[in-house]
Amino acid sequence: MQYQALYRKYRPQRFDEVVGQDHVTTTLAREVVEDKVAHAYLFTGPRGTGKTTSARLLAKSLNCPNRAADGEPCNTCPSCVGITEGTSLDVIELDAASHNKVEDVREIRANVSTVAAAAGAKRVYILDEAHMLSRAAGNALLKTLEEPPDHVIFVLATTEPYKLLDTIRSRSQRFDFHPVPTETLVDYLAKIADAEGFTHDHAALSAVTAHAGGSVRDAMSLLEQVAALGAGAVTTAGVERALGLADRDSFRKLIDAMVDTDAAAGLELIANLTRQGSDLRRFVADAIAYMRGVFLAQYAPNLAEIVDASSETIDEWQQVAPTIPSTDVLRAIDVLSVALTDLRDGREERLVVEMAIIRLTRPEVVADVESVSARLARVERSVEELRAAPKPTPAPARDLPADRPFEKNVEPVEDDPATEQVEAAVVPADDTREVEAPTIEVADEAASTFKLSDFNRVWPSVAATIRTEVGPRRHALLREATPVAVEGGAVVFEVASHMHFHLEQLKADKALQEAITSHAGDQLGAAVAVRFQSADAPAADSTGAMDLELVPDKDSLVSADDDEADDPAAMLQDALGGEFVDQG
Repeated sequence: MQYQALYRKYRPQRFDEVVGQDHVTTTLAREVVEDKVAHAYLFTGPRGTGKTTSARLLAKSLNCPNRAADGEPCNTCPSCVGITEGTSLDVIELDAASHNKVEDVREIRANVSTVAAAAGAKRVYILDEAHMLSRAAGNALLKTLEEPPDHVIFVLATTEPYKLLDTIRSRSQRFDFHPVPTETLVDYLAKIADAEGFTHDHAALSAVTAHAGGSVRDAMSLLEQVAALGAGAVTTAGVERALGLADRDSFRKLIDAMVDTDAAAGLELIANLTRQGSDLRRFVADAIAYMRGVFLAQYAPNLAEIVDASSETIDEWQQVAPTIPSTDVLRAIDVLSVALTDLRDGREERLVVEMAIIRLTRPEVVADVESVSARLARVERSVEELRAAPKPTPAPARDLPADRPFEKNVEPVEDDPATEQVEAAVVPADDTREVEAPTIEVADEAASTFKLSDFNRVWPSVAATIRTEVGPRRHALLREATPVAVEGGAVVFEVASHMHFHLEQLKADKALQEAITSHAGDQLGAAVAVRFQSADAPAADSTGAMDLELVPDKDSLVSADDDEADDPAAMLQDALGGEFVDQG
């Protein structure tokens, strides 16, 4: 006998053999038994879930003279055998992709009036890919679909029901075929593998079903391919080789590279996948699915109830979930989704994936909100880890002689030249010789000087750094001050003469001054002081006394006439540096 593919060899011949569609097969069998069969059916659902098979079983059950009480066909009568072999004249299968014109529908309308091949039999028209019908052909079919002869039944099968005319959908009884659950499909594949003599394990069959998308036909085709590759052995490695998949450890390595911000490890992972011949587009798609599982594991304790995955996959998600923040997982899904879109547009595969890996492992190279949030979250985690870390235990005190109590808890430095110099200067108490005290040189930090040009060189960097510390308002005040001189290690800032308010605020802001001195000192390597003054401030004499002639006399202030008093509006304008506008 000529070899048949597994999905043809093991095509269900009874309603109870259809996998994972009990809600459909039970209803159809009951309608046949109760003689309440509709004149038109619409079977919708993903590919390989049993739509055409169920339509044939419906035709077989309707025309079987030895039908069981539960509606199951006998599969031995001439009608059942003819339908099984595809030679029955009462089951007409048409492909709407090639019969989508008005002329084709007219031929169907002409043939429906003919009687069935056997007396009392039903003629079943199965129209595959019904969504491929043109609009004109669909309208031409409406009348026949709504009121066919009593012996004619239409079954329309499609994967895209929304493309059908509303008038066609309203004239049909609709059944939705669902993707087959993973564990159900694994058990079904195990039975077929045992019947074919394939060696297999649960993990390998789970890998097959994971890439079948709930399609029984796809799963059986992949099972057949892997078994042929492994000479009858179905293994996880065989599935990966047959489909060009990355192994499960690759996704764990990607997670580790993200957590450790190790871009080199991520790029090395992509290089290894490329050398192995893995499909990078499929790797990105599988990585998105893996990240989704990890994210769900972080928030759903009942993960097995809300996802359709094998127990091994669920256990791995739950193990990885505590090792990475949920914000990083969400960002990874977004970045990988963009990369997958770029790959589908035909861009350079390896370059696109490597760029995505860099974005995931080094958030600082991207200036978007998600990357900044990831960096801040990483800093917060580091701070929390430092707070939670145990504090170091101080070294225990050493027991020293009673005559040297002042050296308790002090450990001498061995072979220190300075210590040897001091010890050499120590003499016994009864020695009357004069000993010259050792000279100890101390560096005078205050003596270190810098020039105004040195400070101006680092000032832009210092100002940008302290902005985040002092805030935008105080930074705006600082922008009105200009460094004009360096006097004895103190930087003199000048403020415009009319900005009295700014000057007073800067003088009173000690935190701002400390921030300037700290950051400027770090960059200059010297002690820095800060002084603010007005641009028209009088110069001090050699004694440091101010010119007293510029100070107004108290008596003149008391005896000033009212017309000589300062105008409040003018004072406000002088302080704020603005101008008054007449609003009418």
